[in-house]
Amino acid sequence: MSVQSPRTTRPPVALWRVPVTRIERITPRLARITVAGAELAGFPGAGTDQNVMLYFYPDDVVLPEPLTLESARAIWSRARPRTRTYTVRRHDPATGEIDFDFVLHGEHGLASAWAQRVRPGDPLIFVGPSPAYRPDPEAEVFLLAGDETAVPAIAAILPALPAGARARVLLEVADAAEEQPLPAGTEVTWLHRDGRPAGRTDLLERAVRAVDLPAGATEAWVAGERSAVLAVRRHLLDERRFPRHRVRPTTYWRHGQSGN
Repeated sequence: MSVQSPRTTRPPVALWRVPVTRIERITPRLARITVAGAELAGFPGAGTDQNVMLYFYPDDVVLPEPLTLESARAIWSRARPRTRTYTVRRHDPATGEIDFDFVLHGEHGLASAWAQRVRPGDPLIFVGPSPAYRPDPEAEVFLLAGDETAVPAIAAILPALPAGARARVLLEVADAAEEQPLPAGTEVTWLHRDGRPAGRTDLLERAVRAVDLPAGATEAWVAGERSAVLAVRRHLLDERRFPRHRVRPTTYWRHGQSGN
């Protein structure tokens, strides 16, 4: 289940093919891949949880030139890409750079396998961007919660929160080595699975239950594995009686299904 939250007006959607310029290992299981090109000066970035759809073609596919959204769709009958949706971790229009963070699962997962073999100079093709989440300017407290797949979006949301608002961040990751820096002053609790499989714990729900959140003044943005997101959503709506418009849940993946 994915519940849509209020977002900005949808920006123009286009296909982008840009080279990888930098690869950084942020944590043992997280790679940050930067793409850059002059054409990205026109990318309509809007911050927060904005995402794009990555296109992965077999190596032997001959793509049309110029490669556009229209020309890519025209060859779908013979060359339809496999796709994955990824959050824009950072967009810098001045330098024409975009960062994407990839959680690495070995060779399990289409995007993860690509991220482990990619080299600078290789192209990345993506379509987008999506509309972006708009934090409620009337909210006084923001609960931002999720697993490691939600970290890029939360890191992008934090600078966009209303001035003076308090942010309470809860993040479930594999272990302490997977923690990463967030904006200074962020009140963050890292929840460690410590060997338990992703998508099979109640760490996030229990952490949310333990946090003091004023229902009438809090907006909750929650993302990650489907069952964990739904459990948090039920708690906030049914037990804490949050107004529905103040609970923004999004499913990024489902346990037992092939994902990233």
